[in-house]
Amino acid sequence: MPELEINMDALAHNLRLVRRQGHAWRFSFLPVLKMAASHPAIVAFLRAQGCRSYGIADMTEHLLYGTEPPSREGRVLINLPPPDRADDAVRWFERSAFSSEGTFRALDHAARAAGLHHDTQLMVDIGDMREGIPLADARALLRAVGAASRRAARGPGAHVAGIGVNLGCLYGTCPDDENMALLEGLAAQAGPLLGHALQRVSLGGSIFWNWFARREGRGPRLPRDCVMEFRMGDPLLLGRDMYRNEPLLGGNFRQDVFSLSATVLEVTERDIHPPRQSVHNGRGRSARCPELGKRLRALVDCGSLHTDVQGLVLSRPDCWIADFSGNYAILDMTGSPRPPVPGERIRFFPSYWAVARTCRLPHLPKTIVHDSRPGPAGSGACSVAPRTDAASPSEVS
Repeated sequence: MPELEINMDALAHNLRLVRRQGHAWRFSFLPVLKMAASHPAIVAFLRAQGCRSYGIADMTEHLLYGTEPPSREGRVLINLPPPDRADDAVRWFERSAFSSEGTFRALDHAARAAGLHHDTQLMVDIGDMREGIPLADARALLRAVGAASRRAARGPGAHVAGIGVNLGCLYGTCPDDENMALLEGLAAQAGPLLGHALQRVSLGGSIFWNWFARREGRGPRLPRDCVMEFRMGDPLLLGRDMYRNEPLLGGNFRQDVFSLSATVLEVTERDIHPPRQSVHNGRGRSARCPELGKRLRALVDCGSLHTDVQGLVLSRPDCWIADFSGNYAILDMTGSPRPPVPGERIRFFPSYWAVARTCRLPHLPKTIVHDSRPGPAGSGACSVAPRTDAASPSEVS
């Protein structure tokens, strides 16, 4: 079966660049680990490097590789929790999001019943039309939950610490002067509506990164003592702006945090021709033969059950992925000066979604490497160099 390698040296390099830009642009960074399904080795690495908090997309994502962690410390639920899971949201996460009064009331009730303080942020839609209350309704909702939020500031309950937005993920909506001005206006009014100061404005989606870079870090003006948070994963894990299909600006980010390898099972010359009769293939689609005639093909043990095969880029230029099924990918090696042999490993560089699918299959091997020097995966401790830069609360979320 395929194996995913996680390069901790590449991860450390990207974290240093993110921190440098955090100082320059004055943002707090919340690393979102959705791409890696909160793999425990990455969580351990971030904690060792002084990152107190990290973002989780699915409520049970942190349980994927084992039993429930003993503490909710540092875990932030970035997606909206269902109201009937408010007890779990409060018990498992220090912070979560809401976009309706009903969900906030459920979180507040659950937190008070558990005797816990629970930070929340109101998600507001400023143009990507995915999650969040419409901007026109946000002020009324902030006013409606203000009393409960003020009470929770002094004891158990749900406290509205910030407002959050997301751009890019559904329709590719970009930040611009117009939607940032709308956010700026809401942030200025949020404190008076709640009856207490707004602590953070959380910007979600790595689509914000290059926009800020091209503006030399200039973003919306926020109230005094209100922190701007970058809630994203790509600068750390991917090293690329996948929204614009371009490098991330602000540093030489590494794009090799993850690599995936698979074993060659057979190498065969086949006469490729359309079948006499055909129906849909195993993926439920109309089959199409690519290159016809005599082709040298290699079968590898990596298919759509393991990863997003269409999101794989081969590390060698003398072959290409001709097709795939559930358990196999087929490489066209025609003209290769050195075709592989059965048992040889072929390396790929996976896309965001290829990594995401593989990381959600705990039975597939994940190996920790340090610039190609392997180490035990999931061992908890990561032998990376200790931090030499001093992190401040405004730098690390």
